[in-house]
Amino acid sequence: MKTIKFFFLIFIAAGINASAQDRHYSQFYAAPLNANPGNTGVFNGDIRAYTLYRMQWFTVTNPYKTFTIALDGPIFKKKMRSDDFFAAGLEITNDNVGSPRLKTNTFNGLISYTKFIGGRQHHQITLGYEIGYAIKSVSTGGLTWDSQWDGTSYNGAVGVNEGGGGGAGYLDMSTGLVWNFTTTHLFRSSLGFSFHHFTAPANSIHGGPERLIPKFGVQWNIGYHLSETSNTTLMPSIIAYQQGTSLLLNGGCNVKYVLEEHSRYTNNQQDKAFYIGVFYRFRDAAYVTFRYDYDAFTFSAAYDVNISGLTPASKSVGGFEIAIQWKGILGKNKLAKRSSVRFM
Repeated sequence: MKTIKFFFLIFIAAGINASAQDRHYSQFYAAPLNANPGNTGVFNGDIRAYTLYRMQWFTVTNPYKTFTIALDGPIFKKKMRSDDFFAAGLEITNDNVGSPRLKTNTFNGLISYTKFIGGRQHHQITLGYEIGYAIKSVSTGGLTWDSQWDGTSYNGAVGVNEGGGGGAGYLDMSTGLVWNFTTTHLFRSSLGFSFHHFTAPANSIHGGPERLIPKFGVQWNIGYHLSETSNTTLMPSIIAYQQGTSLLLNGGCNVKYVLEEHSRYTNNQQDKAFYIGVFYRFRDAAYVTFRYDYDAFTFSAAYDVNISGLTPASKSVGGFEIAIQWKGILGKNKLAKRSSVRFM
């Protein structure tokens, strides 16, 4: 008899009852809008676009796949009399659970306001808000069930008593606060707090009373340049989410090595840097990260090694992830804008 692996039964039940964690990326720092609405527009440049793709547990069954594309940037900046600014963004994500065909598509709009506090340490506080619409659906047509056991073997011709699937659409809202500050020109920090799904929208695919559980998050990214003459920067990052009884905790450090810096007065040289990092996701996986910066583009990847109770089924293979980001600078005085670094 063919059976559905125990893990997928658990996942379907958790998804329907909204007790599972949200989607997540190993490179959480490369998906700033997903991590916290307060990250909207908070970067060095005029426009930012990025995409991430994650595939995991492909040694168990059809892999889980998550794809995100996002765009954000400051708005009305020229009309502001100070260094304060508004920003807006758009994020679209497709999350596809393999064999059960549980799909969630989300379309989110974001807006934020950054207040420059000033002082020697250049404190900046950003308040962000996100509103979006999600469409969730499940198809169980490709699954096999106990009722298809005819007494001697699996029989696909035997009828199935379970329902064929369902779907739901719902409005979702999140908010977040991010504090960017520097203590010296060698140290930068970004500390954020987020509150996702605070309206607890009904999201049952079968019309039940289930609701999306609100999620609280904390994220801290640090950049520490070792010395005035060093090409090396340590970039530790940590993120934690509490969603109902589920806890997601990621932490680790990237090491950045600058290969070449851009020319201050000409375009003869471009920014080039290489990163390598090691991270750990609590009770789930350890993973390595790689990244390469070239001018306005960033290319990065992560590979997870599963170390949880799923190891016998996953054979320690967790997931693979790639990301591409572009930060553009518009208008005149591009060299001066590029040399004016406000954020990490």
